[in-house]
Amino acid sequence: MDTVGSLVDKLCTVDMKMYNTQEKLYDIRRNTFESFKNKYMNEEGMKDLYDYFVKVSDLNLQRNNYIDEIDQKVVEMITEALKGVDLYDAGFVQKKHKTL
Repeated sequence: MDTVGSLVDKLCTVDMKMYNTQEKLYDIRRNTFESFKNKYMNEEGMKDLYDYFVKVSDLNLQRNNYIDEIDQKVVEMITEALKGVDLYDAGFVQKKHKTL
C-alpha cells in the first residue's frame, strides 16, 4: 500500500520527467517558422515531435492519476483518524529505517 509520502515521491519523479520532455518542446518557441520547418518537417523530425507529444501526454496522465491517488489517500487518512484508528498501525505512515 502506498503512503502519501511514496505517492508524492512518484509525483515528483513524473513531474521532473514531464519538465524535461516539455523543455524539448519549448525549443519550438525559439525557432522561426522556417527553422521549425527545416528541423521538424521531415521524416525524422516529425517522428521526434510525435514522440515528444506522446511522452508528455502520457506523463501528464500519470501526473493526474498520482494527484487523484494522493487526494483519495488524504481523505482515507482523515476518515480513519476521525474513527480513532492509529495511522501507523493502519499502514498510512511508513517508518523509515536508517542505518548509521
